[in-house]
Amino acid sequence: MTWLDLLWFPPVMLAIAMVLGAASADDDPPGDLTRSIVRTFVMLSVSVVAVGVVLHLVANAFAG
Repeated sequence: MTWLDLLWFPPVMLAIAMVLGAASADDDPPGDLTRSIVRTFVMLSVSVVAVGVVLHLVANAFAG
């Protein structure tokens, strides 16, 4: 992964979070769209970082 990949991470995650957050906001009270998007962004980001860490640890365990 390069620095350029890391620069693309927040905008791509934000775009995905806006779509998923807006889709899941149907169940939320009116006016709660921003909270839904932020919650989705945080959960997606944490999930991607967690998967990356696990894959890194597994790759290092078998390579070392």
